Amino acid sequence: MRTATFLIATGLALTGWAALAKPVAAPASPTPAEIVAARQAGMAMSAATFTTIRTANAAGTPMKDLAFAAGALAKWGASMPALFHPSTRTVTSRAKPEVWTDKPGFAARTAAFADATRALAAAAKADDKVAFAAALASTGAACKGCHDSYQVPPPAAKPG
Repeated sequence: MRTATFLIATGLALTGWAALAKPVAAPASPTPAEIVAARQAGMAMSAATFTTIRTANAAGTPMKDLAFAAGALAKWGASMPALFHPSTRTVTSRAKPEVWTDKPGFAARTAAFADATRALAAAAKADDKVAFAAALASTGAACKGCHDSYQVPPPAAKPG
């Protein structure tokens, strides 16, 4: 009886160990549609953050209170180009085909945005109002320049 109990206990222990030893499946990569959705959400948050920073700055908000938002915008500027993966080319969005056919031009525009947002974050952290104002203008110009070249304009609003 002791041998049978020992064998049953050992079998259960090994079964439990085998179940735990199974390799864990790697999470699925995001689909192109999910990448575009993340890109669009990031763009919306970027616009909202930029508008908030600009409005707060105009209202005289201290630089230290704008540093976190400016830093977040800089993180977006550094990571945003990766969301224009070639697999997203066929997903419906407002990205023009030139994003993928004019890679050097698109890379230059996204680099200008990343540089401007890094300067914005650095100026906020340094409490440098002059540099902050210049970086804020550069960030806005970089957004506009990229959108003018690489984004289909939004549909016209319907009157009424």
